[in-house]
Amino acid sequence: MKPLSSCALFGAVRALGGIRDALILQHSVVGCQWGSLVFRYAGKPYNVRQASSVIYNEDVVNGGEKVLRKALQEAEQVFPQCGAVFVVSGCVPNMIGDDVEGVLADCESRQRLLSVKAPGYAGCIDSGVEAAYLSLLLLLQEPEQRLSASINILGVMNDDCYADNDLNELKKFLGNKVTVNCTLQDCSLAEIAALPQAQLNVCFGYGEALAKKMQERFGVPYIKCAYPYGVAGMQGFLRQLEQELAVDFTVELAELEAAAQRLAYRCADYLTNLYQLPVAVAADKAHLAGMQNFLTDELGMRVVLAEDTAGFTLDEMEQAVGEKKPVLLCGSSFLRALAEERQLPLLRFVYPLFDQICLTENTLLGARGAAFIIEQLVNGALQQNYKPDGLYSGLREGICEVRHA
Repeated sequence: MKPLSSCALFGAVRALGGIRDALILQHSVVGCQWGSLVFRYAGKPYNVRQASSVIYNEDVVNGGEKVLRKALQEAEQVFPQCGAVFVVSGCVPNMIGDDVEGVLADCESRQRLLSVKAPGYAGCIDSGVEAAYLSLLLLLQEPEQRLSASINILGVMNDDCYADNDLNELKKFLGNKVTVNCTLQDCSLAEIAALPQAQLNVCFGYGEALAKKMQERFGVPYIKCAYPYGVAGMQGFLRQLEQELAVDFTVELAELEAAAQRLAYRCADYLTNLYQLPVAVAADKAHLAGMQNFLTDELGMRVVLAEDTAGFTLDEMEQAVGEKKPVLLCGSSFLRALAEERQLPLLRFVYPLFDQICLTENTLLGARGAAFIIEQLVNGALQQNYKPDGLYSGLREGICEVRHA
């Protein structure tokens, strides 16, 4: 089986990777450490706070608690700046019955020690994310005050390829009307403790289990949102916030509409040729619905395949692509070989992205994001082998024509 995502351990590592003053200690074999680093390194090679206890064969026989204690001692020396250590236990220690919680309880450390069980055999990447988010409950503090018109953003991961740029773009739209209290994509332990101060939790696919607990314990309501790709996606998101926070985004919504009209004028020739082209999307649940909505509602493309990578394999993807015959793939670097085999353009927009980097401020949100996605789609089509009577012939003809307003 060839997966399109990863196991529960990878999900937990992803969810916790954005906490700037915390260490992720994987209690597992070295391959887990290597794999999760590879998937992260192309996009975020800096400030990696990740280590491994490195379980060997003899530890499988004798137990891995001894190497875990040693790893915790060394972690405190190597990462003294970290105020907390999240011990993410993988398949082997859970199969052999290591008492991870007991080791953490007996360990004398200046750092806060928290356990996250994430064996790959017991769940997928999604369950690992949710387990890691729930471990944060132990860090939350009763709010001294509730911040007016403020939100927490859950579900955006630190190693999402466009996460930084997208959140910066989102904050531009929110301006001084809505305060972003905490994004788990980039935060400190102190900001996590202050999560209950927000007026609203916003869940992009992930984080609903944590949000429900916060609603029960602290009275913080939550909403589930599609990732706000493109113009209509951002408009829909702003309207959700208007209803929940009693703010007025009339000006921002009008600006988005005007920007959409300018963009449509610039790329109308290309949009007419993208219309009704069959496209396949494979993404995690944080991004799948948003991209599907953008391709369908804003570009008029025909999404013939839309799959959540947590429960869909590459083998299944290959079979479905053969049956549905899309002319464009949207997903992660895992789809590269399939795209090359079928001679199809690939829009890389989700984790894991390990054959492409992003050093610019390009975003996928709002009008700027719509323009960037259209640019990537059209360029990807134009770079395919020339076929004068193929499905992309209209795009090629459009470039050669001169049209005047």
